[in-house]
Amino acid sequence: MTTLNVRASAHRKIIGAVFAVPALALFGLFAVYPMVRVFYISLFDYDLTSPPHWVGFANYGFLWHSEQFHQSLEATGFYLLFTYVPAVLLALLLALGLDTKLPGSGFIRLLYFAPVAMSWVAISVIWRLLFQPDGLLNQVLGTHTPWLTSAKSAEWALVIASVWKETGLFLILFLAGLSRIPRELREAASLDGAGAFRSFRYITLPLLKPMTAVVCVMAVIRGCQSFSPQVVLTGGSFKTQVVNLYVYKTAFENARMGRASAVAVLLFFALLMVTMLQLRLFRSGER
Repeated sequence: MTTLNVRASAHRKIIGAVFAVPALALFGLFAVYPMVRVFYISLFDYDLTSPPHWVGFANYGFLWHSEQFHQSLEATGFYLLFTYVPAVLLALLLALGLDTKLPGSGFIRLLYFAPVAMSWVAISVIWRLLFQPDGLLNQVLGTHTPWLTSAKSAEWALVIASVWKETGLFLILFLAGLSRIPRELREAASLDGAGAFRSFRYITLPLLKPMTAVVCVMAVIRGCQSFSPQVVLTGGSFKTQVVNLYVYKTAFENARMGRASAVAVLLFFALLMVTMLQLRLFRSGER
């Protein structure tokens, strides 16, 4: 009987591996191979019209001394910090307020999620109209701020539009996390005399930590991969050329595929390290 069980288990494993082969093949073809190919191209000087010329790590050395690349890193850091930190905090506050069964709470959730369902291009076109010198925003504020044509305001214009767009996504995630917290725990804390702040600090926040980790990782990735709002609203001018836009211009406007691939490789490893650091920090806090 034991021998038959062992054979049956081995047979199931073989069948499972056979069914997994197509999925693994597709993953290797469309995920692993492109990553390896990008790293390979980053070692060449390649302009799409002539054969690639081996340069080793010269493209990485160029980026180390490139002022334009450094400015794109600064633009990405500014956008990530002032967009996604407020968006995450605002989403958490809204989720705590909307985690009720009061009439109209579902409709309010829908309103906040509506921008998430729209494409970035559509959102950017709408905000481009609002940011015009004679647009609605200046009319409401009673100002004549050149939102999209000034280095002092273009970065903040992107931040305003992006916070409006991204908050709804994190709100839905936080609401999903709150729905998994037993209400009995908060009710028991209330009976024991714990106020709203103590209940949030010692019950809600610790139990919400797994979802908070997911939200923080997504925020960093989405911030570093931003592209469409910068293209539509400013075209990368006025200190708004983020890393992804720098990759696009380097590859398709300047025809330097090797340098663009080098930036993509650096961005991949940077996101990988930041994500691992975030997950490690959240896990260490659980001990």
